[in-house]
Amino acid sequence: MAEGRIDRLTPTVWGIFSLGGFVIAFLLPVFIVMNSLAYPFRLVPFERVGHDGALGWLRGDPAAALLGSSLAWIGGWLSKLFLVVVIGGGLFHGLHRLKYVLYDAGLHRAKRVLDPIVYGIAGAGTAAAVFLAFSFP
Repeated sequence: MAEGRIDRLTPTVWGIFSLGGFVIAFLLPVFIVMNSLAYPFRLVPFERVGHDGALGWLRGDPAAALLGSSLAWIGGWLSKLFLVVVIGGGLFHGLHRLKYVLYDAGLHRAKRVLDPIVYGIAGAGTAAAVFLAFSFP
């Protein structure tokens, strides 16, 4: 029996692709409804909406009431991690799809050049999301 090289990168990349698709499929509609449709259709009264709740959630204040004072730090980290997962998952999912569209368009011979570019952009975008999410209070 000849020993072949085991490809561990391809299943990992496809797993990240499917995770990104799952995250975007379930969480992007929530963002769209809450940021674009809830106010014009009066699902959420605009007069009652303030930014204090959102800023408090980012700083971890509501978590103190929900989770107790010992776990209050989770509120700020959890919402920031949520944003990073949505942005990073969307980037990896979309750029993985773009890579295979480019392969179908005839660039499958440029795999060694295309893979680092596509996943480098997704990684840099995710790193920028982490930096931006966790650099603000």
